[in-house]
Parts: sequence; C-alpha cells; structure tokens
Amino acid sequence: MITFTVPISSASSLIHVGSNDSFAITKDGREAATLLYSALEDKAKDPQKALADERQSSAIYARIIPHENYGGEYSALQWFDDYLSSPPDQQPAFLTHPQVRFFFQKFSANDFALLKEFLIRKYRIKELGDEETKEGHDREVWLYDTMLFENPRRESWEHTSKFLKLIKIGPGFKIADLGGGPGYYSFKFAKEAGPTGDVYDVDTDSHHLNWVEEEKAERGITNVQTVQTGGVTLGLPDMTGKLDIVFMCSLYHNIYGMMTPAQRNSLVKSIREDLKDDGLLYLADNGLVKPGTLPYHGPYVAKQLIIAQMTNYGFTLVHNYQPIAQRYLLVFRKRKEHARR
Repeated sequence: MITFTVPISSASSLIHVGSNDSFAITKDGREAATLLYSALEDKAKDPQKALADERQSSAIYARIIPHENYGGEYSALQWFDDYLSSPPDQQPAFLTHPQVRFFFQKFSANDFALLKEFLIRKYRIKELGDEETKEGHDREVWLYDTMLFENPRRESWEHTSKFLKLIKIGPGFKIADLGGGPGYYSFKFAKEAGPTGDVYDVDTDSHHLNWVEEEKAERGITNVQTVQTGGVTLGLPDMTGKLDIVFMCSLYHNIYGMMTPAQRNSLVKSIREDLKDDGLLYLADNGLVKPGTLPYHGPYVAKQLIIAQMTNYGFTLVHNYQPIAQRYLLVFRKRKEHARR
C-alpha cells in the first residue's frame, strides 16, 4: 500500500457526486427553454412569432452561458434555436457532421417530439403524469444524458479536439469506451482505429446502447460494438490481455464515490486484466477550479484522489494533462509486476 498526501487548496469538497441532474434551473434558463418550446409549438401556425421566440431564446443563452451553465444543455438548446431561426439555405451547414445529423434526426422526428419532451421534463413546462414514477425519472435521466453527451456544441465548452489529440490511437487498436453512453467518443475512436480496429461501447443503460446500434446502422459503421454490463466488469470475456486502451469520461467520480470497495475492486480488476501489458487507461474527469473560474456545474473529483487510488490498483501515471480548467485527463499504464501477482 502506497500512502499519498493530498494537499487541500480549495474550500470545496475534494469530491462531489451530486445527482444525475446537477444543473440548477434558473429564472433565465427557464425563460429561454420556454421560449424554445413555444417556438416549436407555434412554428406551423405562427412562423413569425416562432422566429422571434427562437431569436430571443438564443440571445438569452448567449448572455447566460458564460455565467451559469458550463457543460450543460444550454449550448445544445441554443444550437436548436440557431438552426430553426436560420434561413433554409443555411440550415444544412448545421448538419454536416454525421454524428450531429443523427442527433438532430432523433430529436426532430415527429415534429420535434423528443426535444419537446426534454424541455417539458427538465423545465416542468407541463405535467406528463409520470414524473413521480421510476419510469418517468429514468426517462428524464436518459433524455438529459443524451442531450449532454451528444450536444452539437460540446466542442465549444469541452474542447473535445484537445482531448482527442492526447489520446494516442493507431489503426487496428482495440478500445473499450467505458460508460460510453450514446457513443459520442466511441464513434470518434472508431474513425481513428479504422476498419481493422474495434471499439466497445460499454454501458449499463440499454437505451444508450440502442441509440448506438441505430446510429451504426444509419452511418454504416461496423467497428463499434455495444456491450451492456452490470457495472462491475467490462463485460468482455474474450478480451483478456487484448485491449490497447480503456477510456472513461466523467465517470470515475461515481466509481470513486458511489461504488462499494468490492464493486470497485471488481471493475478495476476487469480493466487491468483486459488491458495489454503496455495498454493505457485514460481517465477524463471534472476537477476543482480556482476562484473566479466558472466550474463544471456537475460532479467532480480532485485528480490527486484518482492518482492515489489507481497507483494502489497497480497502475503507473504516465501523463497528467489539463487541457481545460474544468476537465483533466490522466493516463495510466498497467504495471506488469502487479499484473503477475
């Protein structure tokens, strides 16, 4: 057992898990969302009013995003405002990326039924009748997670391209995207790994994995596989010692703070066993920020806690990146001597 001293330089807790929906509903946020919902409802019968509402909603988001909601749904909803209020000949430019196009197709189908449902559930615009049921809660969580993960403007706050440059993927690589959800990173990894590579989107939520399967079929992608697990293993029984990379984004705070020791031991053991001896574990998560910096309004964990824990699990830290203030990327290599014990 290696003992670490974690310096405390912030008044904030070193770890905050919170709820599945840690983004507070503010007065301005509710107003912008309600305007977007009204625009969707009025589009056919009163297009001029709808256009005015879309533009006003977008203007509110432009004003509040820098101060209220870092990494939340605001920028995604503003994207819908801007798409809907653009002239028809400019709208195709919003849909050039295939992942964004698929996201739009899903949320705009049947007169924007999914987008309207998200707005209703998140902002309580009206009652659907199942809000107090497990099914209603699970539906809201799934919609919310999908909006966050697949946000067409995720690059604007996460700077995803910076993270991708730090993740070294070669042709033919085998990669497990643990907690991959609806495949935001999985599909990006698949492009880098090429037709001879394999990406496994590992998740506990069948709704996310169904989304991935539908997107695969829509885009003709063959090197992404979905794997549903109970959360305490990778669920890849035939991959022992074969993975080049295991990747986790904004997930380890839950593993650190919410799993029992036995559950966490099982999951990390599975990761270590499935990685090659020179395989890498990439952990992107949300960190504490200095006063005056807008934090990620959601779960976070001090990186020193993860480094200490993974060191004692048999991994060596090889890189410690901080591409943006709110999110870091830790890169670990499995220690061979630990794996043989």
